[in-house]
This record gives sequence, C-alpha cells and structure tokens, in this order.
Amino acid sequence: MGPAPPLKSGLDGIVWPPVPTGEAATIAALVASLQASERLPLAEIEAGQGAQLARLAAHHARHSPAFRARLAAVGLAPQTLESVARLRELPPLSRQQLQAAGKEFFAAQVPRGHEPVGEVTTSGSTGEPVKMKKTGVGRLFWAACTIRDHLWHGRDFAGRMTSIRPTNPPYVEMDDWGFPVADLFATGKAQAMPGTTGLEEQIAAIDRFQPQHLLCFPSNLKALADRWAARPEGRPASIRHIRTVGAMLSVDLRARLVRMLGLPIEDNYSSQEAGIIALQCPAGELYHTMAESLVVEVLDEQGRACAEGEVGRVVVTDLHNFAAPLFRYEIGDYAEVGGRCSCGRTLPTFRHVLGRRRNLLMKADGSRFLPRAGFETFDEIAAIQQYQVIQHALDDIEFKLVSVEALSAAQVNALAATLRQALGGFAGRIRVEQSRERLPESRAGKFEDFICKLDGVA
Repeated sequence: MGPAPPLKSGLDGIVWPPVPTGEAATIAALVASLQASERLPLAEIEAGQGAQLARLAAHHARHSPAFRARLAAVGLAPQTLESVARLRELPPLSRQQLQAAGKEFFAAQVPRGHEPVGEVTTSGSTGEPVKMKKTGVGRLFWAACTIRDHLWHGRDFAGRMTSIRPTNPPYVEMDDWGFPVADLFATGKAQAMPGTTGLEEQIAAIDRFQPQHLLCFPSNLKALADRWAARPEGRPASIRHIRTVGAMLSVDLRARLVRMLGLPIEDNYSSQEAGIIALQCPAGELYHTMAESLVVEVLDEQGRACAEGEVGRVVVTDLHNFAAPLFRYEIGDYAEVGGRCSCGRTLPTFRHVLGRRRNLLMKADGSRFLPRAGFETFDEIAAIQQYQVIQHALDDIEFKLVSVEALSAAQVNALAATLRQALGGFAGRIRVEQSRERLPESRAGKFEDFICKLDGVA
C-alpha cells in the first residue's frame, strides 16, 4: 500500500495542508482511527468492543421493548453485556424473530447527533425479507470502511471508475466517483449502469470509457470475462483493479476469473442490515472483519464458536446502531474462519464466505460442506460459459450447463465425472441439462452456482 492521496480542503483559499470540513472531516478522522485500530492487539480491540456494547445495551434496554423482553427471557441485565464473552450469553437472533417483533424491535429514539434515521429492506434472498432501521452514524462507518478498502488496495482515485450493479440508475457518466470518495479526494470520472444493461452494451460502454477500476457482481463479471476471452484483444488493458460486491464469490469462480483476467479479484462482503462486514486483504484472499463497527462470530450447529478452518453460521452485532438492537443477528450466511493474516493487521479473518445454508451440499449424515464443481478444469473438456448445480436429494444432483456448442456424450460424461470428483466422490445420480441460454439471476442481480433444495434447508 503506497502513501495515501492528499485530502481535499474544505476551506476557501487553503490547499496545503488541506483542512477537511463538515462530514468529510468526520469521515477523515474516522478513517485515521481505523488505520490505528486495525493493528492493535486483539485483546485491545475486544476491550473497545466491550465498552461500546455496554453503552449500546443500556440505550436499547431503555428504548426498545423487544430488546428488553429478549434480555428478560434469559435473565440478563443490560449492564452485563460489557464484553464479547458476556455478549455470547445472549441467544442469537433469527430473521423470523426480527420479523415477528415488528415495530417493537426498534428504539423509540436515538441519541442526539445520530440522525437521520432511515430504513432499508433486505433483498430477501433467503425468502425472509426484513426491514432494518439505520442511523447517520452507520452511514459514517460505511463511508470510512469504503475508504479503508480503497486505501488498502492502493486504488488510484485519479483513475476512471465503472460501476455495474442492479441499484444503479440508467446509464450515466459523472465528473467524479461520488460519495464518499469524492467528498475527501480529487477523483477521475465515473461511469455507472444497471446490471440489467445488455452484455454487449456493457462491453461497448467499457471499451469507450476505458476505466482503471471496475466494480460489479461476480456473475456479471463472469459474463464479461467470457466475452473478453473470446475476442483477440481480450479485456480492456486500462483495467487495473476489479472489485466484486453484492453476492458470494465462490472459490471456483475466483480462480477462473483470476486466470482469465490476469488480475486479482478484490472482494467485499456486506449486507443491507449490517453494512460492510469484511473486506478482502490486499496481501491475499483472507477477509478481515470490520471489528470496529461489528462483532462478527462464526458458530457451529451447537452454537459454539468455530475454530480456524471450521465452517459455521455468521452472526453479527452492530456496535453503533442506536436505532435497532442488532445483537447476535444470524445474517443467514456461512463462512470459514481464517487465521492470522500475513499483512500484520489483527482484525479477525474469514478464509471464505460461503453464502447461504442452501449453498452447502448436504451429506447423508446431515452434515454440510462447501461444494466445488471443479470449474477451473472445465475448459480442458468443453467451452462452458455458465453452470449451476442443484441438489434435489441426498443422491440426486441436477447439473445445468450453458455452452455455445452442443456437448458430445463424451464431454457430458467427462464434466459429470469432474463434478463427482470435486464433490468428494458423490455416489448418487448426476443429471446433466444442457442449454445455450444464460441461466437467470435473481431480481437482486445475484446468481447461485450451487443450490441445495432438500427439506429443512433455507
């Protein structure tokens, strides 16, 4: 990571040293705090989390009827939630419980300076959409963590940036990158388009704009990479950084994209309810959790903390949301716990973010694991543009394949054998379905390459 670019000055006539003012000054100060805290001993980070938990619990015990009832149900007083260890005495909160609480879940008021209070709705990819209230303070932490991500990866703000995501407006070009980057730094121009834009139109727009930075969903990036790989000039040479957001980036897809594009993938794990949960480290593929804004836990099926290398449910506590008591909330995702990162940052890590429970293969004993399809070797057999694996029963898997040319029986058998081996020697039936049309994404622009449809899997 090189030196940070100079900040913008908010005072007329002052260019050096820059003096940021207003919200930009607050974000700049918060970024500086994050740069200091990310290398503290873990015990100091957890002590800070504990001090914040105590303040937050006291507030919600006064102003949230649902939180008071939740504490009373397990005999906890708000003042006992003064450490991460004591926080774990509170049973996790499910999406169904949050929904059932209704308006009683939210705090009747927030402290002065936390306004405005807004509302977001999840994409409902679990089939259980929820509404969440968030404050202006949450926006500040999102902004600071976004800046942290850019600084970690050494992205040149003077470069051009292209954003493709479902929430973008119709095609637009802008003079800068927008909030929060442009509030603090001078930036290059930006280009934005919705994910519904046709692929050829996306490619033409990117070729014309020549961005240095590309942000999009993993499935959209895969479609772009396939088209770029099929043309002599390949991907635009201007692109230096590729950032993925909004959906799980599988191990298979990451390996495939890195090989096709010749660039690392810089991933971001976030949710509507909790904001930015973890950022991929520039030193490798580990994800650092945003421990200054969230307590992030990974729990096994018995509710115990997972050790390094183990897979479990992601549970988050928002340390600064005084509008909604998001304590030990089961976000619906699974992750693999990582170890200490070589970068020297002490923020806890994930090795992989695995997606929802339904994205894990179920074995006969009821256990689940992250499936791999062997996608990185598909090209050795046939030109596969897209695939999807659906587990309908313990011994029944549907294998959907998209290719321009019809596959021969030998190719189908070889691809099925590759999948069988990648799934740990799956002994059941693998049914192959061929198509020349791309498989559909969800309304939120997400695509799942593995889905388990067994009863009881959500």
